Amino acid sequence: MALNEALKEFSIEGKAALVIGAELPLGAAAAQILGEAGANLMLASQEPGTGDALKDLAKQIKAMGRKAEAKIQSAITRADLSAAVDLTVRQLGGLDIAVNALDVPFFAPVEATDDTAFEKVIENNLKTVWMACQEAGRTMIQRGGGVIVNIVSIMAERGVPNASLYGAAQAAVLNLTRSLALEWARKNVRVNAIEMGWVEDERSPAVKDEQFGQTLVRYLPEQRLLKPRELGGALLYLVSPAAAYVTGQSVAIDGGLLCRV
Repeated sequence: MALNEALKEFSIEGKAALVIGAELPLGAAAAQILGEAGANLMLASQEPGTGDALKDLAKQIKAMGRKAEAKIQSAITRADLSAAVDLTVRQLGGLDIAVNALDVPFFAPVEATDDTAFEKVIENNLKTVWMACQEAGRTMIQRGGGVIVNIVSIMAERGVPNASLYGAAQAAVLNLTRSLALEWARKNVRVNAIEMGWVEDERSPAVKDEQFGQTLVRYLPEQRLLKPRELGGALLYLVSPAAAYVTGQSVAIDGGLLCRV
């Protein structure tokens, strides 16, 4: 196959993409990358009060010559997620790609964590993704297929002190991804995950706690935090026709961290 023909397999020109959690660093990076690659975007928030960030992002994507709409919502509300999917179809003409960048970090000693915190962490990091996949998947099945990518933390596979509850929720999303991939394989809906290492994110203890951040960076194989845009190559591959036979997989972008024993 000639190079030009091979590169066409990576094209997402004109595809309709929904990014939920687009106001967050990884969600915003995912939306920008998809827009640069030719997709039209529906930008949905994880939570209300983030309208300015979404509108600014929509302007950036429109400046690329793409369509971009903003949907301010609460991702813990099923009606809002359903409305975001419906709006994507109405405004962009379909739903080819859904990226769930939903994430509410939680770090605390397990003995100091109560049932209220448990319910909140599971709701924000697992239930939201479950509902988002369900709503997007239903529409994709009706329309003949699509691609879903769930962005998770590598804590889905590695234990971290004071992050037992958050890690459990991330692990659940990873297994949800695999199970949905099997369930929808014959319905032309692919579901994959991207596992992100320690990201440059102001909500992360790696950024908020200077001493912890310095200790962590010395431990990381590349001795630096991950930049949000570094998810780009894996994301574009997973949502493109080049990955037509790839489903139920997770791609780790962690600078080699998962290689450690």
